[in-house]
Amino acid sequence: VRADAGVEVSARFRPARGLEFSGAMRKKVLGNLDQSSRPSTSGLPHVRSDFNIYDRQGDPAITNLTGAYYFKPGTDFYGRVTAGYLEPMFGGVSAELLWKPVNSRFALGVEANYARQRDYDQLLGFQDYDVATGHVSAYWDMGGGYHGQVDAGRYLAGDWGATLSLDREFENGWRVGAFATLTDVPFEEFGEGSFDKGIRITIPISWITGQPTRDDYTATLRPVTRDGGARLQVEGRLYDRVRPLQAPELQDGWGRFWR
Repeated sequence: VRADAGVEVSARFRPARGLEFSGAMRKKVLGNLDQSSRPSTSGLPHVRSDFNIYDRQGDPAITNLTGAYYFKPGTDFYGRVTAGYLEPMFGGVSAELLWKPVNSRFALGVEANYARQRDYDQLLGFQDYDVATGHVSAYWDMGGGYHGQVDAGRYLAGDWGATLSLDREFENGWRVGAFATLTDVPFEEFGEGSFDKGIRITIPISWITGQPTRDDYTATLRPVTRDGGARLQVEGRLYDRVRPLQAPELQDGWGRFWR
C-alpha cells in the first residue's frame, strides 16, 4: 500500500466577467509513493502508466495553471476555452460548447483539445508527445440525485471509444459514482484490468470547513492505472458549472433552504 500526504495551495482570480485564472501547487510532507520503481510495460503511449515517475520527481508540483474564458454564444448555449497546464500530466488548449436548456434535464456537449505531455517534475517543461483529443457528451439528470453521462470520442493514447458514468448526488453535497470505458484497444494490449473503470467520491469543501464555498475535492479510485481510455482532466467543464444554477437543481434544493 502506497500513499502520500501533503499540502496544496490554490488561487483563483476573475479580473472580468467570464475570464478566470487559476492555479495550484502541491508539496508532499510524508509518504512512500516515490518508492515505487515498477516500470511501465504498456505498448500504448505512456499517458498514465508512468504515474510513479511523476510521483517521484514532482515534489513540489504545479498541478494546474490555466486561463479560461466562459461565454454564452446563444440561447441555451454555453462556451469555454481553457489554456495552460491543464492537469499534472498534460498541458494545452481545450475548447467546449454545451447545449443545456434552462428547464431541461438533458444536455449535449462537444469538446476538442490539443494536449502535450508535461515533464515528470510537473513544473514548466514539456515532453515530445502530443495528441489531439475530443469527445461528444450526453448528460441526463434522472431526478432523485441520479445523473447519467456518456462520452464518446478520442482519448489521450489515440484510442477511440466511449465512457459510461453513473453518479448519485446527495443533499449534503456528497457525490458517489462509477464509470467504465471501452475503446478500440484490445484487452490483451490494454493489459491488466482489460479496460478502464473505477469509482469516484466528491466531498464539498464546505462540509469540512463549515464555511460557504462551491469548491469540492474529488478522489478517483481505480483497481489499476493503464493508458487505454485515459481522458484529459480539465477543470471547470461546463455541465458541472451550469447545471447547479438552473431550474431543476434550484427546485430540488429549495427544501434545503427552508431547513
